[in-house]
Amino acid sequence: MNVRAATGGFAALAFVLLAACSGGDPEPKPKVASDVPAGTIVFRRFLDAEQSQAALFTMSTDGKHERQITKPPAHSIDAFPDWSPDGKQIVFHREFTDQPYEVHVVNADGSDEHRVDQGKSPIGPGGQISEGAEPAWSPDGKTLAFSWAYGELSQLRGEEWIEVGGIATMNLDGSKAKQVTQKKLPTKAEDGTVTWSPDGRQIAFTRLNKTDRPLDATAVFVADADGTNAKRVTPWELAGQEPSWSPDGTLISFRSEPTDEEFIGEIYAVKPDGSGLTQLTKAKGKQVFSMSFSTDSKWIVFAMEGVGHLPDLYAMRRDGSDVTPLTRTKVWESTPDWSPAD
Repeated sequence: MNVRAATGGFAALAFVLLAACSGGDPEPKPKVASDVPAGTIVFRRFLDAEQSQAALFTMSTDGKHERQITKPPAHSIDAFPDWSPDGKQIVFHREFTDQPYEVHVVNADGSDEHRVDQGKSPIGPGGQISEGAEPAWSPDGKTLAFSWAYGELSQLRGEEWIEVGGIATMNLDGSKAKQVTQKKLPTKAEDGTVTWSPDGRQIAFTRLNKTDRPLDATAVFVADADGTNAKRVTPWELAGQEPSWSPDGTLISFRSEPTDEEFIGEIYAVKPDGSGLTQLTKAKGKQVFSMSFSTDSKWIVFAMEGVGHLPDLYAMRRDGSDVTPLTRTKVWESTPDWSPAD
């Protein structure tokens, strides 16, 4: 895995490149469009100006009932939350600066937070790193998919990469961890930010080329749930990443970052077979971040540069129209996920 993501999949890239910002008291929240569906959003919020600590919060789509649900230790960041299908629990990863990332689960009310991954490398104690990140709950509620980085670190093109970065699955207690992509060593690419199809038969994920061409390029791939029959569904030129599958199964949204400017891009949607590519946002040079569909698949919640050039949460229709702010604060908010129980 590239040094930009060597200690936590594609989520590490997001953290390393964050611009310094200052905190502050929230501004009054604007009135939300009346037809944004009622629901509950979980998201990450940084707690300090240095962006060294972040917790998960929940709130309703009308901006009310905000609640902090995780209490990360100092110098750790909770991110990439994903609801269980029944809306009772949330899986997420916890990022550290001095140790491998961990996959945790917490109840929706903030109780019973616990680690679920076992932190063991499949190649034994010789691996320098073994960590799980960017977890996703299967539609049947029985399995977690996640990004699994493990093995030795090495230099490639002047950067540090980890030996293996693939998609894996495990039981809810962390047992029976099984890698499903990038099983052939040495790997030519690394995979991360996985999402399930609503029927559980397929997964979509981001692939970053390590030695494959085009070098250092990213795209969204779709594969069977066991990792077979992987197919690229977005053009390399768009640098697609962080896919989200609509509950009706018809669309995969993703974030594009086609330039060298971090997070500068747009949100697109594509059909699971790679057809029907459509640009949804018109960010026009603003930073855009990850997204999630509403239960009825008609709306998307996402993060985009807002107050003080820091990301706020927004909702838009699935065609990109009627962009509506959900938060307007002076702190960093991103990685939202819409509860499927709404």
